Parts: sequence; C-alpha cells; structure tokens
Amino acid sequence: MAAPSASREQSALRLSLSASVVIAVAAITWGLVANSQVILFDGAYTLLGMALTGLSIAAGRASRRGPTARFPFGLEALVPLAVAVQGVALLGTIAYAALEAVRTILDGGTEVAPAAVAGYGALTAVVSLAVYRRMRTADPTSDLLDAEARSWWAGLVLSVVVLVGALVALGLAAAGWEGAGPYVDPALVLVACALLLPTPLGMLRTTVVELLEGAPPAAVLAPVEAALAAVRAEHGLPEPILRVSKLGRKLYVEVDEVVPDGVWDVAGEDRVRRAMAAALEPLPYDVWLNVELTTDPELVL
Repeated sequence: MAAPSASREQSALRLSLSASVVIAVAAITWGLVANSQVILFDGAYTLLGMALTGLSIAAGRASRRGPTARFPFGLEALVPLAVAVQGVALLGTIAYAALEAVRTILDGGTEVAPAAVAGYGALTAVVSLAVYRRMRTADPTSDLLDAEARSWWAGLVLSVVVLVGALVALGLAAAGWEGAGPYVDPALVLVACALLLPTPLGMLRTTVVELLEGAPPAAVLAPVEAALAAVRAEHGLPEPILRVSKLGRKLYVEVDEVVPDGVWDVAGEDRVRRAMAAALEPLPYDVWLNVELTTDPELVL
C-alpha cells in the first residue's frame, strides 16, 4: 500500500503547486490593476504556499528513503518539520498583513475597484474549493496533504471574505457612503487574518505533539486498540501496557504484557508478535511494532 499512497501524495502535491502558480499570477496582476491590498495579500499568501508545497514534495520524497547507516530510523521526522515550517511561515505572513492593514487604515485607507475585487474573489473561491477537496480525498493518511488542505481551506476562506467585502463596498457606494469605501479593503485584510489564524496554529500544535512523541489522534489509536483486543482474546493475555505514537507515516506501537511465570516461552511470545503484526498490517502506516512478554512488572514501567 505504501507505493500507491506515496504516488497519490506526490501527484496531489504537484496539482497543488500548479494551482498555486495560477492563483499567484492572477492575484498579483489583479491586485495591481484593482489597487487592492487584500488581493495582493492573497497573492503573497499563495506565493508562500508555492515554496512550502515544494518543501513538502522534497520532504515526502526524503522521508520514504528508509533507514540508513546515518539515520537508522529513517527521515520520517522531516514530514512534521515541513508542516511546522508551513505553520511558522503562514503565521508570519498573517502578522505582517495585519500590521500593514492597520497602517493603511491609519493613513486614510485606499481606493479600490470593488467589481474587479468581487470577480477575483469568486474565481479563486471556486479554484480553492476544488483543490481543497482533491487534497482531502487523495490520501487521507498523509500529513503533508493535510497541511496542504488546511492551507487551501484558508485560501478559500480568504476568497470568500474578498468576495463578500467587495459586494459590501459596492453596496456602500450605491447607498452614497463613499467615505467608507477606502477602509473596506484594509478591513477585509484584518478579517481575513483573524479567520486564517487558527490554520497555522493548528499546524504547529499537531507538529509539536508528534515531535514530542505524544499520543496520536483517536482515529489512529482506535484501530490499534481494536487489533490488540482481538489478539488478547485469541491468546488469553491480561491487560497490557500500550504505547503508541505517530511520526509522519511511521506508527510506533509498543505492547508490554506481564504474564505468569512458567507459562510462556519465546516461541509463545513470537506467536503473539506475529498475530499483532498481522492485525496491524491493513493500517495505512509504516508500523514499527514491539511486543514484549515478561514476568517482571518493573521491566515494563
């Protein structure tokens, strides 16, 4: 399953990169023509996304090279590190855009072409939604595609904000409130920044949990617990100590059982290990399994 999954991941990342190029060019051109700060912000956000997608592609390839003499456990940690870089970069972009929006408001705002801004928002919303859905369905187990999907969802939110704000500006102009018009564009940037902020924060939170070897999400842990329950029932084992952590596509599973003295031997432990490995084999991860049967409780603490 690993090779097809890797192929889907790389294909989806290349699609994301291509779509980013199209939107970035459109945003910069459209933003300059319409004199819109929020569209230029979207262009900068997308340009950054292009660089980060390239980083994700490189990290995905490197993480699949497997163990080496220098890195005996492989390079899977590059995946959460790439996600962390995405989170930090997006957080910095949002902070800079918010500061620039405040400066623009204090300077008296800026005149924009609302109709052009509305057209841009509608177009990019459609593209962002299409790419987001592709990222979500290509490989649900890929952390890199999850990060891409979050970024495209943030882009979709930004596009909707741009569209709604442009329609509001058109409404204000029709109502004769031209004085409020120059403040709509920087205000949209501030609204977009507030809506986008949870995206990089969530990416950083996920990365910290993985790098600190925290427990994986319930969706990952549940099938491991179910497999262990089946193996325990089959072999009459007591309640074990189960430790599970996830690092990119690598899933570490450690099962420690305290058994009665004189009942189990090495061959019995091997049978339990093989049964557990077979039960976990369908999972879409690279499972690193350790099963230990011991008569000494102190050895499993």
